[in-house]
Amino acid sequence: MNTVFWLLFSCVFLRNSVLAKKNAVPIDRQQQTTYDVIVVGAGLTGLSAARLIQQTRPELSVLILEARGQVGGRVRYSTMQTRNGVEFVDIGAQLISPTDDELLRLIGELKIEISQQLVCGNNTLYQDRVKRNSDSLLATSQGAWKATQFTDMILNEAVVGNLTTQSVTQFAQNLSTNDSDTVNRLLQTFFDAPAEQTSSIQLALTCSSQNATINEILRRYGHGESFLAKGGMNEVVRRLADGLLIEYGQKVKMVNDAISPAMLTTSTGVSYSARQVILAVPIATLSNINILPTPEAPFEQLINNYGTTGHAYYFTMTFQRPTWRLNGKSGKVIYTSQNGPLVWMTTFDTTYGTTCDNSTGTSSTLWGIAHFSYEVPFETRKRLYTQGLQYSFRFADFSPLDISDISFTNDVLAKGSIPTLRVNIPFESLRYLNDFHTIYQNVHISTADIASVSLGTMNGAVHAGQMVAAYTLAMLTSADVTSNNNLLRDQPLESTTPFVYRTTSHYPPEIFEEKIDIQQTYSDQQSQEQSSTFKYETSSHYPPTTSIPTTTIQHFSFGNLNSSDSEVLAVVQHDQQQQSQNNNTNFEYSTSSVMPPAEPIETTTYIHFSNGNLGSSSAPANIQRDPGVLENTSNNLGDFAYSTSTHYPLAAAPSSDPQNATPSSQIVAELRQVSENAQNTTALDLAQHLTSLVHTILSGLRLQ
Repeated sequence: MNTVFWLLFSCVFLRNSVLAKKNAVPIDRQQQTTYDVIVVGAGLTGLSAARLIQQTRPELSVLILEARGQVGGRVRYSTMQTRNGVEFVDIGAQLISPTDDELLRLIGELKIEISQQLVCGNNTLYQDRVKRNSDSLLATSQGAWKATQFTDMILNEAVVGNLTTQSVTQFAQNLSTNDSDTVNRLLQTFFDAPAEQTSSIQLALTCSSQNATINEILRRYGHGESFLAKGGMNEVVRRLADGLLIEYGQKVKMVNDAISPAMLTTSTGVSYSARQVILAVPIATLSNINILPTPEAPFEQLINNYGTTGHAYYFTMTFQRPTWRLNGKSGKVIYTSQNGPLVWMTTFDTTYGTTCDNSTGTSSTLWGIAHFSYEVPFETRKRLYTQGLQYSFRFADFSPLDISDISFTNDVLAKGSIPTLRVNIPFESLRYLNDFHTIYQNVHISTADIASVSLGTMNGAVHAGQMVAAYTLAMLTSADVTSNNNLLRDQPLESTTPFVYRTTSHYPPEIFEEKIDIQQTYSDQQSQEQSSTFKYETSSHYPPTTSIPTTTIQHFSFGNLNSSDSEVLAVVQHDQQQQSQNNNTNFEYSTSSVMPPAEPIETTTYIHFSNGNLGSSSAPANIQRDPGVLENTSNNLGDFAYSTSTHYPLAAAPSSDPQNATPSSQIVAELRQVSENAQNTTALDLAQHLTSLVHTILSGLRLQ
């Protein structure tokens, strides 16, 4: 096989390989080193962002890097023994507010059922505490916070006042005991944060982002109004991850946004590059990643002053049946003890079901939060959980099948549950609580911790992920448009000429059914127009032409341009509608706007080179040729090379022996450049470039 065919075979093979990689399954895409988007973190934020990007533009390559061995982030789950065998059971976030619009919409798209959290019986207090009702200063504050727009809260210092410099403990000093208990219950069950180290601005921001009071927030998250997903939130995140390319065990250590594409390096030494990067990790864990260039000072202050400080354990207990319901209990327990080591515990019934009667068909679970006065081993914690609930329920048949727990604060990849702002946080740092923040140009930080809606919750995570995904898609689209604008195109022809001729193989002719009525009558004063549905498309640059009065026998290509026959119209339609002043040069041919009409020449149809008489002695010495004709034509007949557009450069002079034909140096150089840049070129751009080369080579072969 000669060199030309080897070159053609290489182009086609490489092009097909690119297209195959573009449409390959995820395992093949793992061979890529540069991605359109890399998402760091497979929690709800990262998964929501990746899913929206992939759904909107399936042709984009999206990779998720997850440091753990499972998805979900603070939606944590574990394999546990249940009445139905070993199952995945939630031990992290799982309570859904009825106002979590984005999360509920996503769960519906994933075809997962939800049900109201059941309250089947009375609540239980192990130690009663006296609560006094009084006029509520908290109610006044909550009403103002609930009614304040989140943007006003983070941008208007006059609205915030001294909330950033005041701790929750200081704020609660002026509250009634009942209101103080309400605030502390929010800190314990929602934030896992001590009041003395939490800024009171956290309460205001939470109420504003939820459009709710503290009491309403508590009711929506565990205290009577929550929803549960069938199979748990672990079912939600696992379905959300289906079809996404995820690499586990990749803890990102450095992100460099000063170069394009951005570079990422993991703790294992693996490097990745991406056009866009989304850091969807808890705000407190950003200190684990070396970000270049360094974020601006106010954002650094937010990172340094935004974190959890509690030490709660979140635990789940599974049972053969919900025995607390059989004893008239709701499963909601508040346990306190001054003796320790278990000093405080609260539990919620998280058994999925539609009624208290038929819910026993699913696994029965209690989910709780516990504080210890000092660190104790897991087996001791399990015993203390069971004893605390036995003391509270006061019945003997309380025997869990399995118990699992986790402390988010002790997890270096989480550094706590929902973070809280610390006292004396600079006000200018609050403006970054706006769903996501772009570090430099192509790296974006997004997490529930800085969401403007449902701050810190699962719904906030979904909202933040969708917002950063929309922005990332806009950035990629803008970059693609800018890149495409640099492509070489034919320029539209400004002309009233009704006949437009297509010259490039990029736009093959589309000829619709031709129906011409050739019965015409002409007179000196008027002519009868014919009906024609012949439509000739040139490209999107050239709109379809309108019908014109003409017949095939009157076209100049039949050599009757100068005919005196009365049936021939006096004015014949030309390609460029131009009249020559020379009677011997009535043939004028223009192929596109890049090749203007030639100057009139002395020639006739019978001596035109297209009739095969290029080498004839009868041919004039100076023959007008279309641009692109080979200069060396003295020894060969039919050495005609025709170039119709600037898209296709002239081919090299063909060899006298077609079997020894060689490609032009320009084609070889261009193929070499395509091969060298293949790894840094998108699949679509590379396939288009190779397609162009294939057309060029085929054109050269036809000429030979």
